[in-house]
Amino acid sequence: MSQSASDLFTGWNMTYYLHNDPNLAEAWAPWFSHEYINYYCVQAVDGIMALPPVAVQANPDPCNPKWPVGPRHQDVYKEEYQLSRKLDPLWSFSYEQRNGDFSSEPPRDKTIAPWKVVVIYGTEPDLHPDCDLELHKNQKYTGGSHGWRHMRFRALGKVYGIGPESVRLHVEFARKAFEIGNHYWGWRYLSRCTHYLADLGHPFHTKVLPGAFFLKNIFSPKNIFKTASAMHQGYEVYAERRFRQGFLPFKEALLDGSREGQRTGIDIESELPLYMRKAESRHNSIFNFLLDHYGSDLINVFSRMDHKSETDLAHQTNLLSAETARVLFRASDSELAPLDKITTDVLFEVGQMLGALLNEFSRCLGSPGGTA
Repeated sequence: MSQSASDLFTGWNMTYYLHNDPNLAEAWAPWFSHEYINYYCVQAVDGIMALPPVAVQANPDPCNPKWPVGPRHQDVYKEEYQLSRKLDPLWSFSYEQRNGDFSSEPPRDKTIAPWKVVVIYGTEPDLHPDCDLELHKNQKYTGGSHGWRHMRFRALGKVYGIGPESVRLHVEFARKAFEIGNHYWGWRYLSRCTHYLADLGHPFHTKVLPGAFFLKNIFSPKNIFKTASAMHQGYEVYAERRFRQGFLPFKEALLDGSREGQRTGIDIESELPLYMRKAESRHNSIFNFLLDHYGSDLINVFSRMDHKSETDLAHQTNLLSAETARVLFRASDSELAPLDKITTDVLFEVGQMLGALLNEFSRCLGSPGGTA
């Protein structure tokens, strides 16, 4: 592959991992999986790293009726920060708590590079925008409104979750922001879009249980609930810890996938069904690996969850992440090798989709007078 303008601009950056990149403020750490995913994907896309900084602006449509936000949500502007603490990067699990405190108002006269917007706001959908809402009578099967917007799976002849709609709407929101000249929120909406798009490549967001396990436990819904939660959250904690460890295969898979997505220019909308089917096809292998190797210990951790609680399941599972990490990472690297291989394949597919999405916008916006 020939050296592109973005390679010349970012070559110094490619040797870093997200957690040790000096071009990112320490206040924005600790880092979570979606931020790592976006960090590698933006670096692989020609043009986006070379785009000039954009002015920080207020949200042009904070009360959009197409996308009501949770009552606890507030847009926070990380461009204005005060370094307040130093969290342990391996043992920090709260998406809300960072090393810094941030402004609730858009700071004046601040600018930020688009690639940084994509990276630092990638976890926003895991905070409050999608929580504590009444969206559908069946959202209890996805753990609440948060899961409803982040998942899409079939069970017993029914479809649950609106993940694809979450992607489509955020592409629309991004385009509209760019059209009115608010490039900051264009990239920020696009960052949120990458989150939903990556989630649809997540095997546990496209399938909940292997059929054989479901049939075996069909008269024990409590066991089904505990096991599904334990395997799902266990997998997410595993992936996050690998990123924070600087696991090279994950980095390479995302870089390679994103370059491939840029090269092929796949259409995100038409590719979504196949993308989700590929994720679904990997679910059973991951589920059974975790169940066979860590089943009883992981299930014991999650036995304290209450599926009847008003607290969103995403928040309940987050509170148990530290215990989950202790269970999974008492194993040696060699024992996790099968899981590493499957996940590397998953991340390549995610990288392809994000690479295509980011390339479409950066290519248009990088041309004179271009609009997304």
